[in-house]
Amino acid sequence: MAPLTKLILYAGICLSSVHLTAQTVDRHWTVSDGLPTGEVRQMVALPNGQVLVNCEGIFCLSNGKGFDVLPCDRLRCLPLEHYSEDYAHWWQGDSLLWLHDLYHIFLFDARTRSFRYDIEARRDDAQVKHFLLDTSANERLSAPWRTRLDSLGLGTRFTTAIQDWQGGIWLGTTNEGIGYRSPYRPTAQRVQDHGVIDLVRSTTDREGNVWHCQEEGLVCEHGGSSRQYDMRNVDGLPHNRISFIQQLDAGRYLLCASLNLMGYFYPEQSRFVLLNERLPRLNRYRRLVGACPIDDRWVLVYSQNGACMLDCQADSLATFPASADVERYSNKYNCVARHRDGTLWIGTQNGLFRLSPIGTNDYQCSRIGGLANDCIRSLVIDAEGHTWAGTARGIARITPTVINLDSDEGFPTASLMERAAACMADSSLVFAYGPSYAILFRPDGIGTGTTFQRPVVLTGLNINGESLPFDRLSDLLSLPFDRNYLSFRFSALNYATPSHTRYRYRLAGLESEWQSCTDADGRMGTAAYHALAPGNYCFEVQASSDDIHWGESTCMELCILPPRWLSWWAKSLYALAMVASVMSVLHLYLRSKRRKMERENDLRVNRLFELREEARHQFAESTHIDPRKIGTNSEEKELSAKMLAAIEAHLSDADYGVDQLAQDVCMSRSALYSKLRDMLGISPADFIRNVRLKRAAQLLSDTDMPIGEIADLMGYNTHKAFAANFKRMFGMLPSEYRAPKKLVDNPLSH
Repeated sequence: MAPLTKLILYAGICLSSVHLTAQTVDRHWTVSDGLPTGEVRQMVALPNGQVLVNCEGIFCLSNGKGFDVLPCDRLRCLPLEHYSEDYAHWWQGDSLLWLHDLYHIFLFDARTRSFRYDIEARRDDAQVKHFLLDTSANERLSAPWRTRLDSLGLGTRFTTAIQDWQGGIWLGTTNEGIGYRSPYRPTAQRVQDHGVIDLVRSTTDREGNVWHCQEEGLVCEHGGSSRQYDMRNVDGLPHNRISFIQQLDAGRYLLCASLNLMGYFYPEQSRFVLLNERLPRLNRYRRLVGACPIDDRWVLVYSQNGACMLDCQADSLATFPASADVERYSNKYNCVARHRDGTLWIGTQNGLFRLSPIGTNDYQCSRIGGLANDCIRSLVIDAEGHTWAGTARGIARITPTVINLDSDEGFPTASLMERAAACMADSSLVFAYGPSYAILFRPDGIGTGTTFQRPVVLTGLNINGESLPFDRLSDLLSLPFDRNYLSFRFSALNYATPSHTRYRYRLAGLESEWQSCTDADGRMGTAAYHALAPGNYCFEVQASSDDIHWGESTCMELCILPPRWLSWWAKSLYALAMVASVMSVLHLYLRSKRRKMERENDLRVNRLFELREEARHQFAESTHIDPRKIGTNSEEKELSAKMLAAIEAHLSDADYGVDQLAQDVCMSRSALYSKLRDMLGISPADFIRNVRLKRAAQLLSDTDMPIGEIADLMGYNTHKAFAANFKRMFGMLPSEYRAPKKLVDNPLSH
């Protein structure tokens, strides 16, 4: 063989020795997962659960699903004084991590997840000096690690290895990235025993009889012996094809043959009673799949195109109460299981349903979410009362919480066989994946060891599409108003069983309820918020492995600053301007109102003057005194009427004066004087005299009474005084005042 050929063959053997296979590791990270290169030279587990990886000089940080490259300015790092042959790291406290590769020394801050460049200021520490000088320290695999990897058959394939917080092993290679070995060994056992597979496909009654529905007929096994029933000898059954058999009361079974022929089977008598003739409604069902007894009377019969309730005492059919809720999604029933508390679990072609009893043959229906696949193939209830389902994509635990079992626990994610599951006598569960193999496992070993003991890690934040550096993720963020489109990335760093991880989050200040978030494989969660209004917020996130026990909250506070025109000082200016505007408007309004009131007051005063003048004129010119025209308001009119009545009642009393008038109208002399001065501009004595003279003028005009008699009637002691006062008021003597009337009455006298 030529030397070149030998060299190529030897290189191929070496490369093949480090090739990662499914048997080598449980998980594999490569360049497609974010690693800068496939050459991994250094790995360090950080206190928060992340892993810092050095890919031949390029550093990256695990984010739960892949890796994010960390910026590192190598020109600002400290060059090694002497060439190093390997890599090393050393912790100073619990946050500062010193590293060196072949040429440089790096200082990494685990709290801010960023590199620091103040190395010179920290060189005086004795331990730091020792690390800087002792470049012979290396991270090659130690003897215990070699022994451990040799026990796994991995010792000669990898150059570096670490253990994470869950006990998983990280294995670095020179050209194939990182391999991961889970700390949890598969709990499922692959079974290829046809006897076990036949057992889970059979039906076991209360007496321990195992009934096998076969193409050749019905076989009953008990205590190591078996008996075969040839159903062709039974009236109404043309052949031996049995679909299912279900025990009812003692000695009687419900049996279905030829897809939809159903009746009562009596094994001891080898007798079959067909129900299709009595119940023609049974012929509507295309293929009867199975039956589940509800109580001593009712049996749920389900098929590929609906379900009904069979009254096995009255031999009648009734509508299944929950059929409308279930068949809204699918009327193809695949399997049914009844819990000991009366709950019915119904698996269909499109969903799993829980029917909680709320009365006699009445149920509250709810559809189960969170399943890897909604096509339910089989159902079984374990010894603890928990429900398990076989789907078209593997096995899932339904209660107490939904967990989809996958390769993390060693379960194939393939389609299960229909109605081929059972709980064994030792409490283990068996699910058949087909006629050739099944999976056997203990249910108490599922989902253990995955409870989270640490907070969720924020692994990224995008602001308006731009990624924020790690060193700012833990600080209080203050963002301008136009940078308010945020997208958070977070992970529980559950490397062992990521498919069990559930996340929930909320943004305090915007929402109070928790929002659910589950990645396709549970390794990472995301939460996005768009167009956040200015204000203070707090992002909270938690993780759980069972939807019941949630880990510690991780919080990040942020503040969206308002724009300048919405800042506090701008709002203060707006408030001052508004106050000034309101005050200006109020001032204008009050000034306008005051002017209006002044105008109205002037009008009222002028009107009052006019009324006063009119009243005085009317009182002075007219001999007929009307109280309504003397006063300008109701009070004055009432006073005028009282004064006129009092004076007219004492016209002939010469001694009736101002004091008596004031007493009659219930006023003081001075008050009466002031009031008459305001009303008529005269004194009370003038008012009394004027009333008497106006009354005398009326008598002179309207009567033929002698003037002397009128004077006496008006309270004048002498006729001369009467005549003088009358002339002073009317400008003529009483006789002259009466003369015009006589001329009118007797015009011929002239």
